Amino acid sequence: MNTQVPVHVQFGEGPELVVVLSPVMPAWDEGQFFAPLTRALVAKGYRVLIFDTLSLLSDDADEDLAHFTRRWAAVLEPLGPIALLAGSALGGALVQGLLATAVGEQTAKALLISSPTRADTILDRRLGAMAELAGAGDVDKALLLLEQWVLPARRPPIARPPVQGSPDDKQAGRRLDRGFRLLSKLNLESQVSAWPGRLLSLFGEDSQLVRAANVSFSPTARHLAVSVPGAGMRPLQDDLARVENSVRSHLGIDLERPA
Repeated sequence: MNTQVPVHVQFGEGPELVVVLSPVMPAWDEGQFFAPLTRALVAKGYRVLIFDTLSLLSDDADEDLAHFTRRWAAVLEPLGPIALLAGSALGGALVQGLLATAVGEQTAKALLISSPTRADTILDRRLGAMAELAGAGDVDKALLLLEQWVLPARRPPIARPPVQGSPDDKQAGRRLDRGFRLLSKLNLESQVSAWPGRLLSLFGEDSQLVRAANVSFSPTARHLAVSVPGAGMRPLQDDLARVENSVRSHLGIDLERPA
């Protein structure tokens, strides 16, 4: 029986709830990956809960995304109405799976950032390469690959000193290995198409991981995919203004900061 407690941080005390699910990362960053939008949402009066998606990994190394999603649904359903359900990368894939659960029924709007709806050969191969390295204990090399592939394709790699091992390498390796494998052969198109709420999926035009081929749901008046020019896997850092404009125009959430 899984007895893990999901790790999260809360920002703001507003009456409307935003729930955010994190991407795969070797160690929890306390929600910093979402910080640019968190600040704006809190300023607009929202309460923002950011969860470490991988804090709910089970002891079953063969657990698939469908079962992982059901366990997360049991955690999130008691929260009640969710004004915005957001996720990045793996967190966004989890959001799409949750749309077909009771959590989706109590969610008004969804925001996906660099989140695949369907895997293809390129994405499976690259995620698999990092998972294999991490699972074999070569966390440093897995992280170097991750650092290379989250950048826009046309941006030269940043020269950094060699990554040094740490006492937490075993846990980091487990998180990377299991997290990336959860996305293997992903296909969530039916869950997205059946969901009646407003959904916005943002991805980098120059992403080396989640690309246009992976954001594959049919666009409708309710469901929109936006390619962010020049961005890689981190559109919040690469073009925050375009992200905020898209959130405002499609989701009706004004994140503009006062002058």
